[in-house]
Amino acid sequence: MNIIEKTYKWNGKLSNRKSTNRIILHHAESKSCTADDIHSWHLANGWAGIGYHFFVRKDGTIYRGRPENVIGSHAKGSNSDSIGICFEGSYMTETMGQTQINAGRELVAYLKKKYGISKVQKHKDVCSTNCPGTNFPFDAIVNGTVATAPAPAATKPSQSTSSNSRPTGTYEVTASDLSVRTGPGTNYRRKTHNELTKDGQKHDKDKDGCLERGTRVTVYEWKNGWARTPSGWLSGDYLRKV
Repeated sequence: MNIIEKTYKWNGKLSNRKSTNRIILHHAESKSCTADDIHSWHLANGWAGIGYHFFVRKDGTIYRGRPENVIGSHAKGSNSDSIGICFEGSYMTETMGQTQINAGRELVAYLKKKYGISKVQKHKDVCSTNCPGTNFPFDAIVNGTVATAPAPAATKPSQSTSSNSRPTGTYEVTASDLSVRTGPGTNYRRKTHNELTKDGQKHDKDKDGCLERGTRVTVYEWKNGWARTPSGWLSGDYLRKV
């Protein structure tokens, strides 16, 4: 499992957590956002910064939030002994994709083993809120098994159709920050900024190996829902044919 480290500018001092007895799960209540977005939102709340310890994006990428050993700011009255995990998305209205479920499942299992704990809760279990949403796949993440993301539905074959039944050609990135990977899946590492093509680097202004929303890419082939482009492999969940 790859956890991407982030550097944040904190507003004030962070306090160490004395015990870790549970994990609390949240949704961002935003269909598309980044860890930096959440950090900005939480700073605007007057907090030290991002209150979650981990942030799981829809493409399965896991980002570090608040340092793991400090007290979070994610569940009032329950922060002192818990680790907070937030999932990109708004799961009152959305349905979580298997790629994100798998990443969350792996992270929760890792933390349970690391701290010798079994208690995992929803935010609404400890606070008056609907977070993480009625569609949030809690059981699949906490008790389920990691599954393989299903291949895209078949399309009518054409001259530009690949063996994975989606057309090749030009696509537009719909996610706010889409990871470029070395292979077709989240088990492959994310590329660095310098590994992208020159054109790809122009659309990676924060130099984190991700393409910005609106970037147009050429898809040469499809494999298990992933698209091979000049810069690398992209999740097809966040590509729109143009």
